[in-house]
Amino acid sequence: MPEDALASGPTDQDTASARVIEVRSLVKRFGNAEVLRGIDLDVRASDVVCIIGPSGSGKSTLLRCIAFLEVYDEGDVRIEGRLLGYRERDGGRTLASEREVDAVRSSVGMVFQHFNLWPHMTALGNVTEALRMVKRMSRRDAEASGLEVLRRVGLEAHAGHYPEQLSGGQKQRVAIARALAMRPRVMLFDEPTSALDPELVGEVLAVMRQLATEGMTMLIVSHEMGFAAHVAGTAIFMDDGRIVEQGQPAQLFAAPRSERLRAFLNTWRERSI
Repeated sequence: MPEDALASGPTDQDTASARVIEVRSLVKRFGNAEVLRGIDLDVRASDVVCIIGPSGSGKSTLLRCIAFLEVYDEGDVRIEGRLLGYRERDGGRTLASEREVDAVRSSVGMVFQHFNLWPHMTALGNVTEALRMVKRMSRRDAEASGLEVLRRVGLEAHAGHYPEQLSGGQKQRVAIARALAMRPRVMLFDEPTSALDPELVGEVLAVMRQLATEGMTMLIVSHEMGFAAHVAGTAIFMDDGRIVEQGQPAQLFAAPRSERLRAFLNTWRERSI
């Protein structure tokens, strides 16, 4: 390779290939209400991005559109370069089939505010169900993989327990294990600790910190400002369906540029006292 090519640094193509998620000019409406107003966002491999903001600012809707659990109205969402939710043809686009959507988002795992575990299945059963039904793994192989991810979240000893026998923090860790079992390239977390008692929040955040250490790409909607400050590489502040500020957490929290972010942080600090 020529020496000048080595000196030129990453090309646009190299940069694009590193993007796991690309969001461009994203608009989402519910009736006449526009809840996302032209969102642009990049998440690259091994990024940990935390989205903060007041309730009703569009944070969870953004995550649901990125997973195509909500059909967005304008703009693009691309997962590893592939358009999600739509099929491009003859200069226009139409809705993609469910099969096409599943193929594009197969590298995405999502963890919700509520655990959504099957009550009639054990922790291991909840983790292995998709492995058997979607990936068509044998019971033996699925259970081996399921035990491996339960071990990663500290719950191997609870593999045979049913959800009613688990604490809220344990249920959420099972939900994380269920998503990890599918071997995603990126994890989406939609306020994963907001339904937990305060004393249980730490055990879930500890698992997420470990995933960050392991290089998992994560996009997290959270009110856990301490987690955002110490674990995220990028923090994004949303309000009224727009990204108001984004950057390194230390910069945003110490020297917010917008009056809206200053007011939000002041309210959070007052509640923390």
